[in-house]
Amino acid sequence: MKKFNILFIIILMFQIAAMAQMKRQDVVWARTIPAGTITLDGILNEPAWAQAESLKIVYGQSAGLPTSGWRAEFQPDAITDPTHATVKFLVQGNQLFIAFDIPDSSIGGNVDWARWDAILMSVKDNLNRDPLTKVAAAKEYFYSWWTNGLTNTTPIVGSKPRFLGFFGNFTDTTRTPEQINAWDAVTVIKGTSNDNLRDTSWVTEMKIDLSVLGYDVTKAEGDLVALHFSIWDCDYLFEGNPGRISTTRTHFQAPWGNAHGSNVARIIARPDIGLTSAIPNVEPDVSVPEIAGANITMDGKLFEPEWNTAYSFNIAWDDSVLRSTYPGAGRLMSGHWQPELIPGLRPPILDPSFGTVKMFFKDNFLYLGADVKDQLIQGTEIYDQIDGAAFIIGHRNSFDAENTMEFKLLRINYNNLGNPAAYDYLPVLQDSLGAEWSMSLKGSSTVNVNSDIDSGYTIELKVDLTKLGYPAGLGDRLLFMGVMLADGDSFDDSTNNYGSRTWWFREHGGAPSAAWMYLSAGGLSVDDNSNYSPSSFKLFGNYPNPFNPSTKIKYAIPSEGNVTLTIYNSLGEEISKIFEQNKIAGVYEHNFTSNNLSSGIYFYKVKFESNYSGTKELTGKMILMK
Repeated sequence: MKKFNILFIIILMFQIAAMAQMKRQDVVWARTIPAGTITLDGILNEPAWAQAESLKIVYGQSAGLPTSGWRAEFQPDAITDPTHATVKFLVQGNQLFIAFDIPDSSIGGNVDWARWDAILMSVKDNLNRDPLTKVAAAKEYFYSWWTNGLTNTTPIVGSKPRFLGFFGNFTDTTRTPEQINAWDAVTVIKGTSNDNLRDTSWVTEMKIDLSVLGYDVTKAEGDLVALHFSIWDCDYLFEGNPGRISTTRTHFQAPWGNAHGSNVARIIARPDIGLTSAIPNVEPDVSVPEIAGANITMDGKLFEPEWNTAYSFNIAWDDSVLRSTYPGAGRLMSGHWQPELIPGLRPPILDPSFGTVKMFFKDNFLYLGADVKDQLIQGTEIYDQIDGAAFIIGHRNSFDAENTMEFKLLRINYNNLGNPAAYDYLPVLQDSLGAEWSMSLKGSSTVNVNSDIDSGYTIELKVDLTKLGYPAGLGDRLLFMGVMLADGDSFDDSTNNYGSRTWWFREHGGAPSAAWMYLSAGGLSVDDNSNYSPSSFKLFGNYPNPFNPSTKIKYAIPSEGNVTLTIYNSLGEEISKIFEQNKIAGVYEHNFTSNNLSSGIYFYKVKFESNYSGTKELTGKMILMK
């Protein structure tokens, strides 16, 4: 027994080390505090603030992968006092409290664009989603010395920042009780704003009512709040030397407030995570399995058994139920769009898109597949009417003017000749021998023939990740991406023509979010799962492992029979009998959710009873790590 415990400890240490490699930088926990703990006064003297999780926002440094960054607005050579702020998060009831501690030697602002200090934030409105995209709408929280829109635009010495954007006003400084209850803040300045003397810092204590945005962090399972923000810093505006004036902005995940940016941060809160609680590890949105020995023929057909082992998800037009199953911020930021091919007209979508996307990796290569149902396949060069898919992947060594990771759009669709074609960044990869791809029609499907009913098409794509900034061996194994499925249909009456785009996390290279993914080494071997009419009873294990809160238990049975899955704790006590039913020969997968179980080691037993092979049992071990 003692040897078993030592072995378990060693295994657990390796598991913890593996999990530490993928600690998420787009996630911040907001600890839950009792009612009345925080007084909104701009003075961070409550002990809770000292125990709150914090972020460092430093100009010239990334505040966290994948899309934090910075930029000088006007005169980068004049920057002498760049941002180096600390931001903290707490929740009290269903109120999100944010503290911004911003050292600054020159505080204030005026009417001119970007001549102000500010906190520019976007909190995504899950209650009032965009009616056209179904994405949680971008609501701007803009707290600034900017005086644009006011009748009197003369900066007032000693003034505090004002509320603009959502729950604020650009044209005056008054606010209704409803606006104040929804969003409030108090700022304390060490120094004097809008003068020509040196200051020390400004500290803002901010409160946001999450109820009006459709979040509820008070429920037992907690909630995830999607937001992003930038800190704007204008220096030496009132000192009489225009050559010394500079403005910078430093952002966490995305810089702008009134639109969807490159990504969202995930602020997570749960009632049981208080000031002294251990902070749970947040798993990747997706763990992409490694399949050793994979041998894929790039013919556009997903016939190889590896594709059955791959991670997969469905993507469908206007399916809110499906969207709600996406991990993390995916359920908030995934959506769809129907462009107006004729201004003012969006005809009914008669054949909505549906596809299954699959992925796995081997060595330095990421394999991506799409199985798309489509009754009317067309080829065109008009982007808003294409039939195809795009895989949008973050390039680990390419950055834009905001010093933010660039995402490369790898698009495959049928062209106006009815042939498969590569677009956007995919031809660049292909030319550098960094990608192989193929597209294949299903069954008797045709392109640009409206007199028949098509089945659809499939896509295979192999990407060399070293051509997207990864080192050989894939380094930290983090992957950031999204998928877009495009479907256009044309008819004899052109007023009925339409196009649609449906996306999982990301629509294109710029927005609205990115899945945090991990390339999980030590996955299945192709030999373990190569026969999908299995000749024997097999248990492939569970994935991911460790897990929180769910894992997939995969097994194969060679003939018809009864299957029972039972879960045990480390003492061998039965805690759940999942199912007991008759199944035909094949490979099956059960998604086990831990519900209220505590962290620790658990066992599962799959029992197979058949008239042909008798009764057999296989046992596996899994680790729940909260």
